[in-house]
Amino acid sequence: MKLKLLFLIYVISIPSLIFSQSVGFLGDFNDWGNDVNMNTTDNITFTLSNYYLPDTGLKFRQDDSWDNNWGGTTFPTGTWADNNIPVEAGFYDISIDIGSTEYIFTPVSPSDQNVGLIGDFNGWSSDLVLSTTDYITYTANNVALTAGEVKFRRDGNWNVNYGGTTLSGTAVPNSGDNIPIPSDDNYDISFNINTLEYSITETPTMSINNVSKQTKIFLTNNHLHINGYQGMATITVYDVFGRVIQQSSNTITNDFKKLISLPKNQLLLIKVEGTNLKKVIKVIAR
Repeated sequence: MKLKLLFLIYVISIPSLIFSQSVGFLGDFNDWGNDVNMNTTDNITFTLSNYYLPDTGLKFRQDDSWDNNWGGTTFPTGTWADNNIPVEAGFYDISIDIGSTEYIFTPVSPSDQNVGLIGDFNGWSSDLVLSTTDYITYTANNVALTAGEVKFRRDGNWNVNYGGTTLSGTAVPNSGDNIPIPSDDNYDISFNINTLEYSITETPTMSINNVSKQTKIFLTNNHLHINGYQGMATITVYDVFGRVIQQSSNTITNDFKKLISLPKNQLLLIKVEGTNLKKVIKVIAR
């Protein structure tokens, strides 16, 4: 009786041993590095929703190992073969049935692919998630980076990551190289998940000359107008002897207008001074 019970327990346990596995895929898109693992509820059908792939050869495999792997010769559907599956660039719901040996790549509407930047600037601890409007090019502007190294990656993990040796270029999937950041500064960042082209450039800063040139200041009907500048600014009115007639601190927005009371028929100087802005105009109030 005891032998029969042990045999029954052994038989019942066989399915859990057989089906206790993970299934994922890898390919040229990640330099045949780590598997992108898929989801399952029955250990038979494995799926991953709305995943972007560039043109790539691809294979499925079990338990991050080549002991059990499956390719194919056709796309977007097919059955297992030894060849790499010839995937065409696009967003797909991906499914593989390890019981029937069928795989399907179903085209779907684009969605955010969770591309981020990680590096010395954040202690290699969590990704700075980049923004996108077309789900292909991902950007972030005016990001404070420290001198050191960074990498791009997807989904906040190392299964699909991209490195390089220059501030701009074509990223290499699962590269051993980190992108070098030469100095502490603010940078504009761009990454294309299709072409793998990226750029990390210093954020342009406006000089006093540039800001002053683009800012227009004029007086009409005792209203001071300031166009082309936003931010805090101090408005000071002087007489011709340099004495302060009045002074105020103001928050300037587009098409700023302020009523100011000035002595009539006198030559006056109005100075507007703010961040990267210093401009003086001469006026005669009527």
